[in-house]
Amino acid sequence: MEKQLLSEWLQGRELVYSFLARVYQEGPNQEMLDALAGEQFLAELAADSQNEDLTAGCRQMQAELAAHREDLEAYHQELQEDYNRLFVGPGHLEAPPWESVYRSKERLLFSEETLAVREFYRSFGLESKKKNQEPDDHLGLELEFIAWLCREAATRVQGSRDVEELLAGQRRFLQEHLEQWVPALTADIQRAARTDFFRGLARLTRGWLAVDAAEVEMVLAEIQKEQKG
Repeated sequence: MEKQLLSEWLQGRELVYSFLARVYQEGPNQEMLDALAGEQFLAELAADSQNEDLTAGCRQMQAELAAHREDLEAYHQELQEDYNRLFVGPGHLEAPPWESVYRSKERLLFSEETLAVREFYRSFGLESKKKNQEPDDHLGLELEFIAWLCREAATRVQGSRDVEELLAGQRRFLQEHLEQWVPALTADIQRAARTDFFRGLARLTRGWLAVDAAEVEMVLAEIQKEQKG
């Protein structure tokens, strides 16, 4: 694969993963809403994809932002309340954002799934920036990890170094972790959210991961074929 195209693909993926990581970790703050309302990020993401969840999710979020464009400050408060009810609390969470809750039989935090994610980070020399404050398997942290792998791989492309290991790591993390629980989480978000922003975000997230996993598989296969040739 041509180096410039590979680098641009990795940088584009980093942008999307970083955006999703930030939304799930912090909620959509005022600055983010202003940017999304004024930029073409969601429109371009939808236009570049044939995945129904991804395109519908982007358009749902776009429509919601357009409908509240005149008073995004008040809308931000509404979104923060929805975000807290879904992911933060207090009280019962409609969509707990931790892998272990969805994959452990007891639906508990800090189970073996959390430790497996922590070990995956360590295998690439990383440690969660929120260790001992937030379980390592929070969706925002997992998405941030993929963003880091994309950024690191793009650096290696520019330096003419092999990116196969980092792409293989992304494929494994998608297969072994994100794909194993995010579909169930996003289904809960769609069911429980009170705003189209979060219902759209759920579809965008599910669709993006499906599309990206297929692209990673394809690019990795192409790189491995080139190396053998």
